[in-house]
Amino acid sequence: MPALPPRRRCIAVGIARLGFALMLAAIAVAGHAGPMGPVHDDGKAFGESLKPNVAVQSRTAPDADRVPGFTPAPPQASYYSDPSSLAPAAAAAAPSSTGYQAVTTSMGSRATFAKVDLDAVVAPGKAVAADPTSYVSGFGATGTPGNCHPLPGGSASPGTYEQRCNAGYTAGPPVDHSCAIPVVPQFATDYKYECSELNAAFNGTDDCAIYPIGGICTYAGTRPGRCLVYFGPPSYGCAEPGEPITELSCSAPVPGGSLLGGGMTYTGSVNDVSACAAWSGDASCSAAADICTDSTPVTRMVGGVSVTQPCWAFSRTYSCTPPLAAASDCDQLDTLGCTFEREECITGEMPCLTVDRVYRCPLPPAANGATQICDGDVFCLDGKCDTIDRTPNTEFKDAAVALNAMSQAGKEFDPTNLTLFKGNRMTCSKVIFGITNCCVPRGFPLLGSCNADDRALKVQVEKGLCATIGTYCTSKVLGICLAKKEAHCCFLSKISRILQEQGRPQIGKPWGDPKTEKCLGFTIDEFSHLDLSRMDFSEVYAEFTDAAKLPDELATATTMQTKITDYFSAHHP
Repeated sequence: MPALPPRRRCIAVGIARLGFALMLAAIAVAGHAGPMGPVHDDGKAFGESLKPNVAVQSRTAPDADRVPGFTPAPPQASYYSDPSSLAPAAAAAAPSSTGYQAVTTSMGSRATFAKVDLDAVVAPGKAVAADPTSYVSGFGATGTPGNCHPLPGGSASPGTYEQRCNAGYTAGPPVDHSCAIPVVPQFATDYKYECSELNAAFNGTDDCAIYPIGGICTYAGTRPGRCLVYFGPPSYGCAEPGEPITELSCSAPVPGGSLLGGGMTYTGSVNDVSACAAWSGDASCSAAADICTDSTPVTRMVGGVSVTQPCWAFSRTYSCTPPLAAASDCDQLDTLGCTFEREECITGEMPCLTVDRVYRCPLPPAANGATQICDGDVFCLDGKCDTIDRTPNTEFKDAAVALNAMSQAGKEFDPTNLTLFKGNRMTCSKVIFGITNCCVPRGFPLLGSCNADDRALKVQVEKGLCATIGTYCTSKVLGICLAKKEAHCCFLSKISRILQEQGRPQIGKPWGDPKTEKCLGFTIDEFSHLDLSRMDFSEVYAEFTDAAKLPDELATATTMQTKITDYFSAHHP
């Protein structure tokens, strides 16, 4: 028979080994009562008794004394704070390193092989790696197909996320009111009278008793009355003056009085704002500058008096804010089954008129796939063969999380700053109680005029890669926030986000101000103090178990039988 190609040789060897194992299994079943039976059973029972202790030890907190060569303060710790010294130290240690010498020395003397020869050697291995399930045995020791068991399910919901809505007060757009302000000239009317308190008839004047002095009439001065005695002829002068005559100025005619003269005098102009009284005293209204509406001609006759005024009428506009009304847009979160957690003021003013209401919302339940683990491997010792029974481990998900966390740490390590799990700051915008909302809950479309940054963040949020940092007001009037931005830190993976969200509280490293948070990663020292066992990774359990689907060994065995039959049909007609 000609030599078989490498792949076919592997199949042939596998067939031979499978047949031999089945033969041993049949012998073992037939001779189960032989001398090796009790010893085998005791050994198997002893192994089973060790399983619980192994499980307990796997959950025990790390004990440094159990790790050979462990030291709590290695000399390499200095590189944590001074990474730039790592390269010079490595260069200095290289000449004395046996491993370094072995590698560098062998570079010039190592054997070389042609690529075609290397490809031929590794081809069988690549074939197995490309289709490993085709080479997996699916039979037990008795020759029957192996059994498959479903992996333990996760929690009812794969996690939660934080969502924000707003509550507080709102006011409609300002309302404008206009009023006319005429310019009114002012005049003073002066009626002149004279009177005497004594000897009025002798003085030829009215008696002062008829004038309301102190009312509409005021004293304007005095002048001498008629002379009682002269020194001689009147030209010589008065030797005894008579009663003085009082001069009066009255703002209105006095009935019975002897009017001596008078008229109107222009004293200035005033703006009549009586039409604006409804808004001038309202604190919610603010007035714009007055606008002249009547300026021609500038000189006019008013009451027979010529008056010059640059503007004879104005218009004034008041912008008034409507009364505040309570408002909220949180009804949608209540329908999603979200749980209220806290309130945060986003205006920084007291009393706070606009708040963020922070809710914890459930993610949709994860579908329970066909993830399974299968029996079927055969173990033989001294003619005694058994099928290895695999029991699904409820701690599989925890182990998967730990392995993925370490894998992700390697992918996201920043050698320049020696940090892990650095995020990218992203923001979305929202008009408070308005139409535009670019920070909607998961599964809902953006509303209104959202920009490219808003849409990019939405994609990251839907993938579960972003942690909400907080919000800050970007526009406000009279203590009411009109628009806000919501800040997020977005990461390369969900597990990175969870480590940041739940790890920061453990080491006292809270998120910073939403306006300035830079989404920095953990230092190596900070990451070493994180306790992953205290974190909730339920959100990613389903993804890890889905990625760990194991083959159905019955289907694999059927495939192998078909390939074996085809092989012999082709080579042994």
